[in-house]
Parts: sequence; C-alpha cells; structure tokens
Amino acid sequence: MPRVCCRRCIVEAKMMWKGLLAAIMVAVLAVPAASQELTGRFKLQDHDTRMVTEQSYTGKIRLVTFGYTFCPDVCPTTLSTMAAALDLLGADADQVVPLFITVDPKRDTAEHLKDYMAAFGPRFIGLTGTREMVAEAAFQYKARYRIHKPDEAGVYFIDHTAGIFIMDRQGGFVAKLSHTATPREVVDAVQAIITPDRRSADPG
Repeated sequence: MPRVCCRRCIVEAKMMWKGLLAAIMVAVLAVPAASQELTGRFKLQDHDTRMVTEQSYTGKIRLVTFGYTFCPDVCPTTLSTMAAALDLLGADADQVVPLFITVDPKRDTAEHLKDYMAAFGPRFIGLTGTREMVAEAAFQYKARYRIHKPDEAGVYFIDHTAGIFIMDRQGGFVAKLSHTATPREVVDAVQAIITPDRRSADPG
C-alpha cells in the first residue's frame, strides 16, 4: 500500500510540475524583448491565399494575436475573448479587424486556417507564410515562440507569446493585453481609439 501511494505522489508531482512549467513558459514568452522596436510590420498570406502586409489593413483597428490551431487552450480562449468583444462593440466592430498569426506554418495552411477562423466569426483573418516570413512577423511584434520536439506519434506543441496586441488604424502599437483579458477590457482598449477619432472628426 505505501508503494502505491508513493507512485501516486510521484505521478501527481510530475503533473503539477508540467503544469507549472507550462504556466511559466506562457508568462516568460508574454514579455517582449526590450532591445527591439515593436513595428507591427509583416508580409504574410491570408487564409484566402492573398499576400498581405500591415498596410493592407490601414484604416482598421487591429486585434493581433499569435498562436496555432492545434493549441489546446490559450489560443481558442483568446480568440473567443476577441469574438465576444466584437459582439459587445456592435456597429463599431466594423472598424476592427482581428488577425491571427500562426506560429505553426507547417500545419496551419491557408485552407486549414480558414476553417479554423470560421468558428470565431466572419471578421477573423488567419495569416500564415513560410517559416522565415512567420519568424520575421513575430520579430516585428517582439513575440517569441519555441517548437517542442514531436512525440512518437509526430504530435508537437509550441510555446508562444500570448495576449492581444492592439494596433491603431495606421498600424501603430497602442497596447498589449494579457491572454487573461476580458472582452470588456478589449472593448475599452478599442473604444479608447475610436472615441478620440470621433471627436476629431466632429467639427462641432
């Protein structure tokens, strides 16, 4: 009996350690490197196979997040938060474009991204490209990621910067929200851009 208990403790300890390590990796990767400028520039392929850059979305407020479609938790949660925020924005959601930049171009083809994005709403755009293009986009956002070694079945996971980058209509960086941000916090960040724009456009 003591041996069974001991084995159980070891298994539970290993599970706790794996969970703690994953949480630490998300926290560490969420902190951008301070030595580079966050430009938000990219050249990627959207899920309709069109080549796009940050200038393709000029005039729109962008909600940008990095991830991959095989992500088990953080990515779908973040995208769901963004979708809920767009619902709360109502008509103002037309001024926003949500962008999902994959860090897994090997598996996340344009076709696969299109199917995945459809689950979150018609406004969502998935972006992919070559490994070099994705790496450059991540660099320009001061985002980081690390691909784990595949298991015996070929399955692998990726640690990556989590959260939502808020970019203004010209593609300038405004803020970065945590992956634990609420839909209301996303709305507030967007409205902070929309409200001054409306005031400047009002001649009265």
